[in-house]
Amino acid sequence: MSTMKPVVVNHEWGALKEVIVGSPYFYIPTVFPEYMRPWLSELAVGRFTKTCGSTLKERLPEVWQEQVTQINAAIKALEDRGIKVHQVLEPTKEELRYLGYDEYLRLTMYPRDEIVVIGNNYIETSLQNQGRRSTRWAIRRTMNERLENSDAQIVSMLEPPPTGDGAFLESGDVFLMGRDILVGHSGNGSNTAGVKWLQRYLGEEYRIQQVPLSNNFLHLDCVLCTPRPGLAMVCREGLAGELPSLFKDWDIIDVSPEDAEQRQGCNNLVIDEKTIMVPAELPHLSEALTKAGQEVIEIPFGSMIWQGGSFRCWHHPLVRESSL
Repeated sequence: MSTMKPVVVNHEWGALKEVIVGSPYFYIPTVFPEYMRPWLSELAVGRFTKTCGSTLKERLPEVWQEQVTQINAAIKALEDRGIKVHQVLEPTKEELRYLGYDEYLRLTMYPRDEIVVIGNNYIETSLQNQGRRSTRWAIRRTMNERLENSDAQIVSMLEPPPTGDGAFLESGDVFLMGRDILVGHSGNGSNTAGVKWLQRYLGEEYRIQQVPLSNNFLHLDCVLCTPRPGLAMVCREGLAGELPSLFKDWDIIDVSPEDAEQRQGCNNLVIDEKTIMVPAELPHLSEALTKAGQEVIEIPFGSMIWQGGSFRCWHHPLVRESSL
């Protein structure tokens, strides 16, 4: 009998058994990254401007401490349900020097984008933001021992050239619906070359559909959430086209552009087909989910939301119990 520990994710809603989550490290370079402005709130721009050349912990210690408290509460809620949690280690000085220390954004807050698990394929993705690519080293240190004794097929996408061209795939854009996979395309994250790379790697047994998004949003998980088969939360204004045909007969909870952009209303953590974790700051969306038959776990997460990410950005599943 094999003693290898599985790594497997096939659906967004399979029962979550093991997960990697972010840690509260966030460095802003001396010059504010203007490319971030379209999807950040005024509060975020103001706080990040104050943080330029430093970290949140150093410049805004009260905000950072609130993040620590809320992250720990979310981890406890997951562990209380028997879910194994791995928290990303903070970056080392050597890792922070990758590509030049003060030129790029650095964070371990949102490990969603740097990896994607599809079936037992553990893929290190390719991000447009060069500084965020450095997070892969902290994630590797966090996951090395776990992956060594697993059945994971581990692959890393090629490093894009410094010209800005290449194949980009960011897991915030990727939604697993069995053999059907949706990949968002806002111009800010994944691109067509990244979608083609993923299709070549996975092969013809998977059907990959690109979903055009408004460039006011970073990723698909800013405008979509799939708590269970047949139920979706959608910000229709965030789509640059029609809702994918996969959702033709689904029940839809509409999320306003304000809730999606400013409060990350679609960016939630699906625990299983019946259960979902939602920020306590969004009671009206929790109420809508409850009416739709979901059990909602409300955890305060406002200290993270203002940065432009919430529960889905903060975690990536390693094991979900579901079959194709």
